[in-house]
Amino acid sequence: MVRQHSKHKLTSLITLCLIAYSLLTSSVFAQKNIPTLTILNWSEYIDPSIVSAFETEFNVKIVDVYYETDDARDKFLNQTNGIGYDVGIVSGMMMQIYSNKGWIDSISTQDVPNLKYIDDKIRNSHQGTYGYSVPYTWGTMGIAYRSDLVEKPIETWMDLFQPQASLKGKLVMIKGARELLGAALNAKGYSINSMDKKELAEAESLLLAQKPHVLKYGYIQLTTESILIRGAAAATIAYGGDALTLSKLDPNVKYVLPKEGSSIWTDHWVVFSQSKNKQLAYKFLNFMNEPKNAAQNAEFIYMATPNIAAKEFLSLEFLSDSIIHPSAEQLKTLEPHLKLQGRMLRTRSKIYNKVIN
Repeated sequence: MVRQHSKHKLTSLITLCLIAYSLLTSSVFAQKNIPTLTILNWSEYIDPSIVSAFETEFNVKIVDVYYETDDARDKFLNQTNGIGYDVGIVSGMMMQIYSNKGWIDSISTQDVPNLKYIDDKIRNSHQGTYGYSVPYTWGTMGIAYRSDLVEKPIETWMDLFQPQASLKGKLVMIKGARELLGAALNAKGYSINSMDKKELAEAESLLLAQKPHVLKYGYIQLTTESILIRGAAAATIAYGGDALTLSKLDPNVKYVLPKEGSSIWTDHWVVFSQSKNKQLAYKFLNFMNEPKNAAQNAEFIYMATPNIAAKEFLSLEFLSDSIIHPSAEQLKTLEPHLKLQGRMLRTRSKIYNKVIN
């Protein structure tokens, strides 16, 4: 109980510091008559040259606030009721919840004309996304590993959960209840959205048995300082595009979609209801979806774009990359995370906290 209480206070303090930073930065630029746009986002998830181009064209300053996991983002917003941010990235499965809480505003082609370029299937990827978001990217989750540090290639989730000797103590497992439990459920042959108590108990046992071999629970950096690049870690759960980013730093980094199956995801831009800069927010989203900008950004972050018109500006290498664009056969093994509530959500949270604490 004491540990949980301390963690809650620490999270609250971090959140307040982030808001204070955002307000202070905005105030500094306001004194210089420069408007600001505060973006809640993953780190390293946008081409900085596009940000700079937007700042120059519209005489604005972008203020970034980063989160490490979906759960952390949700805590930030719960504690502030969505106040303090203008634009943000939200996973498709959370869109309906955010809309119901009144945290996000509707978005139309009148607000963002370049919405006309977005694939309608992805605009409808989850309940609550259509009319409340601008889809940003989509992709897969799998395993990134150092081929030069393992005894044999990794092909399955079980290769992580029952690791070969070279992986013991060198695993980084993602810090996120949905993703971590989803991987364990897949490893046992079950759906990532399973609500069966027996199946969840098996996933819990698998995670707890693996725990002594885990170096850390978290998400790896995408720079030369990454513990995967330095060799302190040998394998990790990662998004496909991030694995490609790391492979550019070290060609020994390989990415695999596990044979048991995995998840497919979509990320969406939203405009927060409490934003004081909504017109500027719409301009930013429209700028991001100019086809040339969307293509440039997709190639920078190595993620698939739902902007259909961007295809004209994408390289053949990018379009033919099977990590960015999985084959039809691979897509059959993937499923999206669904929104879970009530008792089952509490059961999953209990398992997750038992594993990572």
